[in-house]
Amino acid sequence: MKYANTSRTLSFLAHALIVLAFGALGLYFGAFVVPEYFGTDPTYFTKNLFSGAYLLYLELAVVGLSFAIISGYGLFYAIKGLMNPRDDEPVVKALTTLIVEGWAAGLFFLLQAILFFDLTGNNGNLVFVIVMSLFIAIVLLIATNIPMVKLYDGKDQKPLLRGFIGGAMVLSCAIALEAGLSLIVNATNSSLNAWKQGEINLLLLTITLSSLAAFVLLLLAWLSKFKNGTKVPGFMAGGAAIALAAGLIIYGVLTIVWRDNGIHLNYALESGKTYVFGASGWGYGFPIMNLVVGAVTAAFGGYIMIAASKSSTEIAKA
Repeated sequence: MKYANTSRTLSFLAHALIVLAFGALGLYFGAFVVPEYFGTDPTYFTKNLFSGAYLLYLELAVVGLSFAIISGYGLFYAIKGLMNPRDDEPVVKALTTLIVEGWAAGLFFLLQAILFFDLTGNNGNLVFVIVMSLFIAIVLLIATNIPMVKLYDGKDQKPLLRGFIGGAMVLSCAIALEAGLSLIVNATNSSLNAWKQGEINLLLLTITLSSLAAFVLLLLAWLSKFKNGTKVPGFMAGGAAIALAAGLIIYGVLTIVWRDNGIHLNYALESGKTYVFGASGWGYGFPIMNLVVGAVTAAFGGYIMIAASKSSTEIAKA
């Protein structure tokens, strides 16, 4: 027995708190706010909260649902670790889940700094949002790497890689689900005439299909359990990254073409008895960064596939 009762208890408490807090966040924004954004009353569930852009609400819904699901998985193994004090395997899985969440949180703030900076910033505090997001991302990634190294240094890292794949799988599934719900509501709603529905449908369809393709590939990679090495899950994970990259690039191009009808910073506002959506007016910073982040993500996906192929070749030679 390597892990004392303190580690087991803290892991249980951390996962339980995350499930409760992020579950409430994901349930509210994921079940009500995001789907209703393109409904007959877009501000019904946000009148007493804050006026936000669609992608900000989508972020909150995805983060809430994803962290609740991932921590639910970790909570299951944390409870198993408490029930069997002599078995360290469930504790390792529970701690690995916390590491995955730490990386996910770090990447979330990194994306806030380089891509979604104007969702919470404005002309007055945009630099502050970028700098603080970068700072928080760096702190989270460093803080997560310390226990990760202690947990897996000199050991088989396949469980950690599978954990990262599982976390990405849950995130892509949540994005596909929420964007898909918005697409259905927008496509069937005939009461709004502020935007061209066809253009919004195509933007939502881009998000849905790219994240759905990534989810399917990541699911196959996760189910493989690295039984035959890293080649198959590596190719699947690389393909998922390329699918997400394609979605980012297409979305960026469409946002440039349809700048006045995009959904990046269009706010749902009450105007008498009807609801209109205000134009963003933020220029081309967001769509250009979509292209940049998409290109980097595609390169990362290609690197994963090449690395998986090389590692498989080395294993075969050995």
